[in-house]
Amino acid sequence: MDGRRLSLRKTVRMLVFPQLASGSAAMYPLLRKNLTRTVVNVLSDGSAVVFADPDAASREWELRPTGLTLEEATAIETLFDAASGGLRTFTFLDPAGNLLLRSEEFDAETWDNGPLISLTAGVADPLGTVRATRAINTGSAAGSVAQTVAIPGSFKYVMSVWAKTTGGSSVSLFATTTGGSTTKNFTLSSEWKRMSLRIELGQNTESVTFGAELEPGASVDLFGMQLEAAPGVSDYKQTAAEAGVYAKARFAGDELSVTARGTDMFDMVMRIVAS
Repeated sequence: MDGRRLSLRKTVRMLVFPQLASGSAAMYPLLRKNLTRTVVNVLSDGSAVVFADPDAASREWELRPTGLTLEEATAIETLFDAASGGLRTFTFLDPAGNLLLRSEEFDAETWDNGPLISLTAGVADPLGTVRATRAINTGSAAGSVAQTVAIPGSFKYVMSVWAKTTGGSSVSLFATTTGGSTTKNFTLSSEWKRMSLRIELGQNTESVTFGAELEPGASVDLFGMQLEAAPGVSDYKQTAAEAGVYAKARFAGDELSVTARGTDMFDMVMRIVAS
């Protein structure tokens, strides 16, 4: 990843894995594993009953950043100490994940939409299926399709969504938190276009609201909204009831491997787990 310095904002009260100043959440290579457990009950007649144990499912990341500056290494060590190794939990933003829940289900409860936004699902989407949604603002004031995420307002993000219109409408992507906001308007056509908004609010807050705003009377087709703790847009990741924000992540162990290759150059190896 480009950029090698961490965004250090100590006044954020939540424990959170630090981010590079470029907006990168981690350096590659990055190993991510999904861990599941199957329960097998062997009966007296020799037959077996097999079922999944969803409560035991977890995800694990192995991070091997190299060439860290002293500031970068210190930030990770500071979090490690504050978490008492693997004892306490912290928030970890999946470097390869979409931070928004229900990324295509804009009528789900996780979305906080304007009261006069009318949604119609089952619209043809840019991937050749029918998973897009038509959003119509029936009100006389601007309205939005939005979601609030419990993540630091001091981090850098990039938000993206596909959109098109058949009525000459435009759409604005926005991000807002206490003390700061950013927005960008996009002119749409009848062809699908993936739009993106880079976000750097610089606020010491613990939640941010992201969304798409429609002017009065606007009719816009939306598909695949994505939020990443990254400097640029990556391939789309569909989400459902789970997304890339892990509020109860832990270090997998009570030791942090640090190798000094110079006065301002460090390599580290760490594993992070989250249920």
